[in-house]
Amino acid sequence: MLNCAASAVAIIGCVSYDFSEVEAHIQRLIARMPLNGAALSIAHHGELIYERAFGSYSLDMCVAVASGSKWVSGAVIASLIGDGVLHLDARASDYLMGFGGDKAAITLRQLLAHTSGLPPGRAPRAGQAALSLAACVERIALLSLVAEPGKAFAYGESAFQVAGRIAEVATGRSWSALFRERIAEPLGMAASDYGDPPADHPRVGSGLRTTLRDYSRFVRMIAAGGALDGVRVLAPELVALVHEDHTFGAPVIASPNLFPGDGYGLGVWRDAADERGQAIQVSSPGASGFTPWVDFRRGLACVFLVRDSYQRMAAPVRELQRLVREAVDAEGTAGEPNARR
Repeated sequence: MLNCAASAVAIIGCVSYDFSEVEAHIQRLIARMPLNGAALSIAHHGELIYERAFGSYSLDMCVAVASGSKWVSGAVIASLIGDGVLHLDARASDYLMGFGGDKAAITLRQLLAHTSGLPPGRAPRAGQAALSLAACVERIALLSLVAEPGKAFAYGESAFQVAGRIAEVATGRSWSALFRERIAEPLGMAASDYGDPPADHPRVGSGLRTTLRDYSRFVRMIAAGGALDGVRVLAPELVALVHEDHTFGAPVIASPNLFPGDGYGLGVWRDAADERGQAIQVSSPGASGFTPWVDFRRGLACVFLVRDSYQRMAAPVRELQRLVREAVDAEGTAGEPNARR
């Protein structure tokens, strides 16, 4: 393989990819925003075809990815569903004290799809060293609902704290241990965690710290139907489950997403779906602009690492995604464009 960090043209076997327009776009972003740097990885049909850091960034720089955490957290819980430990329609009240009354009907599915009715925004004192996940969830139980469970989409962090605590109670394991055992170790994501040192007060929906290379392994696993390098992390049907629309048409009352979309899965945005409702592209952008995405039609698994503002980066990321699609669609053999162009 060509060292992709040294050239905008990657030659994989007899297939060539020209990422010069992609690189020019990133360089313009760095100059105009301005940004300290950025990094991008692209995998195509399971093979890493591009990986480069720009500016002061490095490929192994560890950053907090904010809501990029939700996709990974959804996968942790999906693995527990696959093992029969949890069920999507299990109620929070079956596991947690304080979730009676108008919160008694809240389900795990609703928590992961932001339709639980819990308030949007940041969870109370989430991630504070002096407050365990259990104590954080006790405070969340005291909050007033903004909608009847299942009746509205309100994007926020509190619901993921509750989902993470349900996983802890059901397994007797800490969230950090569940992430490590079910995602990080099987995928070799050695530089990723929900807090250092691992503790019992993670921000389940926004506290993941990771690197471009680590998160790239996660999206490559997703794009490949749940396995990477011969290691199966999720069954294919669980990968499909994560990316189904679990909002069931609930009206949106709070959402930061500036991308046009087609519903929401379990911790992941459905950017586009086909006529049968199956996800074509999914993503999990964070507040800093960090954006991982999978294009299922093309077999693309990409991660764009940047630290700025999601609102400022939304349009540039859409353009980046378009340029990546065009570069892959125009791939050629021995310089000749193939029939998929």
